Amino acid sequence: MMEGVKAVGFDLDGTFLKTHVDYVKLGEADKKVLEAHGVPFDDVYRETFIKRPRWPIKDWLAAHGREDEFLAISEEIDRAFTEVEIEFVDEAVPYPGSKECLAELRSMGLKTGLLTRGSLRYASLALGHTGTRDGFDVVMGRDHSFYDNAKPSPVAMKEFAELLEVDPSEILYIGDNITDYMSAHGAGARFAGVLTGSGSEKMWKDADPSMIVLEKAGDCVELFRSRGRSPTGCPGLCHKC
Repeated sequence: MMEGVKAVGFDLDGTFLKTHVDYVKLGEADKKVLEAHGVPFDDVYRETFIKRPRWPIKDWLAAHGREDEFLAISEEIDRAFTEVEIEFVDEAVPYPGSKECLAELRSMGLKTGLLTRGSLRYASLALGHTGTRDGFDVVMGRDHSFYDNAKPSPVAMKEFAELLEVDPSEILYIGDNITDYMSAHGAGARFAGVLTGSGSEKMWKDADPSMIVLEKAGDCVELFRSRGRSPTGCPGLCHKC
């Protein structure tokens, strides 16, 4: 199953690190910025999204002759998000096996990367605090390109693959959220779901009955130790067995 994989990518929160982020505050940060600029949040976001994109803000501003304000408002929202993310960054700790698996994956000739919907500043601080930053060849946040390209968009995974200098199909991406799966699957990357964050075994199997489910991200090394040994490519640690 892992034949042809050249890189392993990890989500951050709930997957590689156990973190403390005030998601209620994070979910309100863009609303506060918009209202401070006289932009009615409920008019902008009449639809429900898995993750709110920025194009409705741009469309509303354009419709009201204020399109030239979009970049500044978008950047202000990004700063507000990051401030919430880093508030408790010193509480971040790796899940058991996360830190150790990086060196082992590299010893197998695999590249390692981290792709998060968080900002690059937040990811860098969290990884720096836990002493894990040097274990990654690539770290990519939502601010790598336009905000709407972030997960769950497959564009994020394609840009991540470009940084890793591999094809998306050559990545095994590991995450705890359905947005992680959507980005990976949409780009043609392989995916494994973990049980350390928001994802449950039922959620993963409902999304894809054939999905590999790992107790924790560090268990992924067993998938590669078994290359060429098992006809299923499954080492017994995943919930597929």
